[in-house]
Amino acid sequence: MSPKPTVAILGAGAGGIAMGIALKRAGFEFTIYEKSDGVGGTWRDNGYPGAACDVPSHLYSYSFELNPWWSRTFASQVEILAYLERCTDQYGIRTHLRLGTAISEARWQPAAQEWALTASDGESFTADVVVSGLGMLNVPRIPAIAGAERFAGRAFHSSRWDHGKSLSGERVASIGTGASAIQYVPAIAPDVEHLTVFQRTPIWITPRLDKPYSTAEQRRFARVPGAARLHRFGIWRTYQQASFRADSEQTTAMTELARSYLARKVEDPALREALTPDYPVGCKRPLTSREWLPALQRPNVRLVTEPIVEITERGPRTADGEVHEVDTIIYGTGFKADQYLSTVDVVGEGGRHLSDDWAEGAEAYMGISVAGYPNFFLLYGPNTNGVTSIIFLLEAQVHYVMAALRHMHLMGLASLGVRRRVMNRYNRRVQSRMEGTVWTAGCTNYFRAPSGKVVTQMPFSGGWYWLHTRIFPIWRYRLGRRVLE
Repeated sequence: MSPKPTVAILGAGAGGIAMGIALKRAGFEFTIYEKSDGVGGTWRDNGYPGAACDVPSHLYSYSFELNPWWSRTFASQVEILAYLERCTDQYGIRTHLRLGTAISEARWQPAAQEWALTASDGESFTADVVVSGLGMLNVPRIPAIAGAERFAGRAFHSSRWDHGKSLSGERVASIGTGASAIQYVPAIAPDVEHLTVFQRTPIWITPRLDKPYSTAEQRRFARVPGAARLHRFGIWRTYQQASFRADSEQTTAMTELARSYLARKVEDPALREALTPDYPVGCKRPLTSREWLPALQRPNVRLVTEPIVEITERGPRTADGEVHEVDTIIYGTGFKADQYLSTVDVVGEGGRHLSDDWAEGAEAYMGISVAGYPNFFLLYGPNTNGVTSIIFLLEAQVHYVMAALRHMHLMGLASLGVRRRVMNRYNRRVQSRMEGTVWTAGCTNYFRAPSGKVVTQMPFSGGWYWLHTRIFPIWRYRLGRRVLE
């Protein structure tokens, strides 16, 4: 038996925190490197008005730290961030944090059988094992629009919201109509003088079934053994029954529900036509809201579907020649979700770069291990999104990584790396399952790399994934023994 391997965790979001808690419990030495000034990851970054989760609160939380006091079905950003902060303190993770430290390079050292890490400020660190908790929703995607730098007003991405100055009384342009925009547009619309929403592609919206939990319900979750867990299981089971086949009855029913909801809520036939997609529900990220459609019909809100050709000093100019004069531009244009680990240069065996290996689209065995990169694990890696709560999947991945670390410790291993044929076989299976799904149903989405390969979504159920991460299949890994001195 050798000493326990040291671990470097990249990112202090939900995945990094869960990994840290597991390592702390098991007595491993570890450090969490986080670029910002606090924990929470995407829930710290996305503090825009109206920010909330689209997965029910009781499932969007750790199974080992159930929260009976969630205020409503879908918790707000403030509430989720507070929960993650509380877990960080409760499990003693603060002392393991290295805040304000953005790792820009991770380089495998074959002789030492360890990783050399370099921060953006040049400081260097080493660790036996690296676990990336950076996820896929951490790098803003801002479209390259001609003239953007000339704009005389202020401009920011929704995940970098400018809280220093109110939008009250301003003329605002919102570019994009994705998951963030459908939350902040209704939140800011009552306060601004005028809001122009630029839509490239319409999105399907279904009504959000959100309600506050009563004090009696919260007390029952807190005091009755198993009540909160049973409620959580009911939500999880609903996700288990989801179908992502484009031709399934469920997809057809959901598309018709969205179509009828649009027809009921939007009377103007021209606006309704502009808001009607030509793809099934699920081709883009499924979105729910009761405020989005009413917001677009406010007298001070205008939907524009003409493409933006440039941004002038006064505001966006569309293809029809109109210049939309605004004081502030908000980019609700999402993230570079298909470009995993784009902020870190990961260099593996033989000097290979992960960015080169992933040029046609990211892939990993179980979304966790990549051939050619020993002692390197991913949380929320390729093809582990979209079928259930990501917190549920993160816990499954943490369990898998912990099993790998225990094998290293007990067997005296210096390294382990997934076999290439194992990874390739797994990913052929993943991609074959993509055929006929809503994710390939003809729309533009963030699920696919430029090559067309679906790199974010998982074609299996959450239960399937949980079951297949219960044990660590060491026979599918190459093992590197420690050299005894």
